[in-house]
Amino acid sequence: MNLKSFALALMLASAVAPVSAQQLVGQGQSAGSKVVVTSLKRDAGGTVTLRFQLINEGEQDVKTYGVLGAFFTLDHVSLVDGDNKKKYLVVKDSAGECLCSELKQDSKPGSSFNLWAKFPAPPDTVQNITVVIPSFEPIESVPITAP
Repeated sequence: MNLKSFALALMLASAVAPVSAQQLVGQGQSAGSKVVVTSLKRDAGGTVTLRFQLINEGEQDVKTYGVLGAFFTLDHVSLVDGDNKKKYLVVKDSAGECLCSELKQDSKPGSSFNLWAKFPAPPDTVQNITVVIPSFEPIESVPITAP
């Protein structure tokens, strides 16, 4: 199965609105590593939830500590609204912990992880946004779906 077919299958399985598979994949700095956005959905509470997979198709481990965020969380992931020049950071609770997945192990060759993070919701007029995940190329024009 080639990369385009794989990404398309992930989109269909996740019920993401039809978008070009190329728009939802960000290649990593480590050979064979990539992220695939499976959904970015508005929530009733004024947030959006980003769901994505970290996939290692390479031959080496991909180090995750400090790459995606500090202490194995995704607190370095962000959303960027280029039109309004606004960057959205991961929501944190009253204890300062991010509302996001933890990834406490390196990504072994052939492995994949389902991950998520919550962000403040952009205005309803913002329909697409750029997902920025450290050590991966930005994923532009990701559609924000309704609750």
